[in-house]
Amino acid sequence: MENKEYFARVSELFERIEEKLDQFEDEIDYDPSPDKLMVNIEKNGKKIVINTQRAIKEIWLAGNSKGWHFQFQPEKEIWFANAEQEEFYQCLANLLSDNLGQEVSFN
Repeated sequence: MENKEYFARVSELFERIEEKLDQFEDEIDYDPSPDKLMVNIEKNGKKIVINTQRAIKEIWLAGNSKGWHFQFQPEKEIWFANAEQEEFYQCLANLLSDNLGQEVSFN
C-alpha cells in the first residue's frame, strides 16, 4: 500500500471512530491527534488507544490489557489482525461494549 492510500484509509478510520464515540459523549472522553486516538472511559477510568504505525502501515489498538496489530486487507476492504483473527471495528466495538456495559456496534 502506498503512503497516500494508507493515510487516506487511516483518516477514514479515525473519522468513523470519532463519529461513534460522539454518540457516547457523556460516558467517553477522547483526545484525537493525526496519529493517535486516546479514549478514556469515564465510569471505570480505563483507556483504549488507537494509533498508526506509519513505517509498517498498520493500525494498533490497545485496551483491557491487550493489544492488536491490524493490517489492511484490500480484497475485503477491512483492517484485520491476523494473529487474533479479528476485524478492527468488531474488536473496537467489543472493547467499548465491555467498558461501557452496553452494546456498541459500527454496523
